[in-house]
Amino acid sequence: MTGRGQVRALLALRWRMLRARPARVAIAIAGLVALVLVIGVVIGGASVPLGKVASTGPGVEDVLGGGAPADRTGEIAALLPSAMLAFALLCLIAPVAAGGGYEIIPEAELVAYPIRVSTLVRGSLVLAPLNIAWYLQVLILAAASAYALRGPGGPTLPVVVMLAFLAACTSVGQALGWGLVGVRRTRRGRRATWALLGAAVAVAAWVIVTDRGASLLDSAPTKKILGAQISASSIDIGGFVPFTLGLLVVTGLGYLAAVRVASWALRRPGDLGSDGPLVRPVERRDDPTSVSRALLASDRASVWRSPPLRRGLLVLAILPLAAAAVASLPWSSIALLPPLVSSGAALLFGVNALSLDGTGALWISTLPHDPDLVLRSKARVVLEVVSGAVLLVLVGAGLRASNVPDLVDVLCVLGASVSCVALVVATCLRLSVTRPHRAELRGARDTPAPPGTMALYSARLAVVTTTIGLLFSVATFGAPWQWPALLTLALVLWALRSWAGTRRRWADPATRARVVATVASG
Repeated sequence: MTGRGQVRALLALRWRMLRARPARVAIAIAGLVALVLVIGVVIGGASVPLGKVASTGPGVEDVLGGGAPADRTGEIAALLPSAMLAFALLCLIAPVAAGGGYEIIPEAELVAYPIRVSTLVRGSLVLAPLNIAWYLQVLILAAASAYALRGPGGPTLPVVVMLAFLAACTSVGQALGWGLVGVRRTRRGRRATWALLGAAVAVAAWVIVTDRGASLLDSAPTKKILGAQISASSIDIGGFVPFTLGLLVVTGLGYLAAVRVASWALRRPGDLGSDGPLVRPVERRDDPTSVSRALLASDRASVWRSPPLRRGLLVLAILPLAAAAVASLPWSSIALLPPLVSSGAALLFGVNALSLDGTGALWISTLPHDPDLVLRSKARVVLEVVSGAVLLVLVGAGLRASNVPDLVDVLCVLGASVSCVALVVATCLRLSVTRPHRAELRGARDTPAPPGTMALYSARLAVVTTTIGLLFSVATFGAPWQWPALLTLALVLWALRSWAGTRRRWADPATRARVVATVASG
């Protein structure tokens, strides 16, 4: 069977593994809505009346060095190169954070079958749109291109150029991600990776301290993509057709390189065991003073022992902090950051928090302690991860904010942070109890739930938290201080009500038995 046939077979198998009909219907509807939404934002962006943005910011003429038609000036078109650069960075970082890419079916379950390496790479490329950050940036770039780059060719041709660029970034990102997997299989490679990460952090800090972020964005190589889009909108065939074909060639070469690099990475012998270096000693710890402390210590260690969770925590701690510090956002935009970061942090493991116990859930369920302590311990670990990520991004954004906040700004940002953290944690624990999944979380590409389910969870969290962020962001524009305070109180009470319902469900022995059996044995 060819690699393409194997991908189809694995996708069909994953689909049959969804035994609940409502889950199949939800995933099918979500896929259709995602496709229609991309088409809708292109049509909608092209239908909005085009006019100059009332701002003193740079226009397309400034970005490209002159020569662009006057009706394409404005902040949206000028920001397209920076937005495309952000997408390129996401495509490079996402496979690295996922240990090479996403899996249709966990690798440990396919070890007895002759699965081709090309199947792994193709499967990861097919699952790339399930990353909510990847998909949202596609929507934003498609809408911005359709709005700001209209001409005789209509909105379609500029969007086609943009999609070719996105495909090239995604395939090249896969190759780099697999390359890092191979490098990190030895101790020397891991040290080199840490040194490279330290150098990147130092460079980012230098850019922030010297205030060179704007000048670096102005010299971004993605300006050539914007130039090709402008040529496409003007039907300048010689200006965009060769460029688009070149991007498609890069996409193909990136795929071939990803297959070769993945073959090298998977064949390369390493010095790591399934849970870390085999020679790493485990120090004896003091006995915990209470059952709750023992459970909490075990859950925290389970998070840090898991390679995908450990890598995800590091990425979550560094990237939002650096991006917020470089961007120098106003406080109305800072209010949008806690919702985005909190939903991303929850997807690490919070949506299936009880899977941290793994097969040990059976043993823990037989111990003579209050079952509520298990749920409260998981809730505290999820709360620590989500609130820690939000706090880091607020520190970075607050220190580099472009304006001085007033009382309403502070209340809105704090309200967005507290309410989103509370709602996200409550939602995660409810999902963990009502829809548990078996997840080892040992392999570099393991996820707490199947790919389709993770996509639905990410969309669900993103819709709720983004709506909350927009409400608080709008409130920064002249709303009385009582409004964000009352909104925060209402959302926190909503989260507490959800948490109380989850605890009532967990108190049922039949519910606990179902959850324990699922996370322990599937």
